[in-house]
Amino acid sequence: MIIRKATISDREGIAELYRTVAGNVIGISRRPHEITDTYVYALLNKKPSDIVCLVGTNEDGEIIGVIHGIKNGLEVYSHVLADLTVIVKPEEQSKGIATKLSMEFLQHIYTQRADIMRVEMEVITILKLIQAFEFAGFVKEGETTNRIKNVDGTFSNSVLMAWFNPNFKP
Repeated sequence: MIIRKATISDREGIAELYRTVAGNVIGISRRPHEITDTYVYALLNKKPSDIVCLVGTNEDGEIIGVIHGIKNGLEVYSHVLADLTVIVKPEEQSKGIATKLSMEFLQHIYTQRADIMRVEMEVITILKLIQAFEFAGFVKEGETTNRIKNVDGTFSNSVLMAWFNPNFKP
C-alpha cells in the first residue's frame, strides 16, 4: 500500500469509498445520502493548514483507505485537529490498513504539524476499536451515553479519545 497526501483529483475515489462504507460499517458516522460531491469537494478544498487528509492506494492506484482530521476554524481551537475519520474498503478490512494509515497520519502530525497539539475523535464503544486507537497512542477522555443512532435505530455509547503531539510548539 502507498500512503500519500490526498489531492483534489482523489475526490471521486474518496467519495466512492465513503459511499461504499457509509451505513454498512460500524463506526462510520455519515450515511450514504450524506456523502455528497459537495461534502467531499469541500473537504479536499480546505486550507492545508485546516486539514490533514491521507489516502492509501493499492498497486493499481485505487484508493482503499482514507484518514482525515480537520480544524473547526475557531481560533480558540486552532491547536486541535478534530473529527478524525478512518475508512477502509470493506474487502480490505482486517489487513492492518487502518492501523498503517493511523500511524502514518500521527507521524505526519509529529513531523510536519507542530501547530497541532491534539487530535480528537469519537469511537463507538466497541472494545476492539478502542484498543486499536489506544495502541496508536490515543487516550480515553470520557464516554457519552446514547450519542450514536445506529442504522437499525438503536443507540450506542461513544468514547471520546485524543492523541497529544509531543512535538507541539505553540
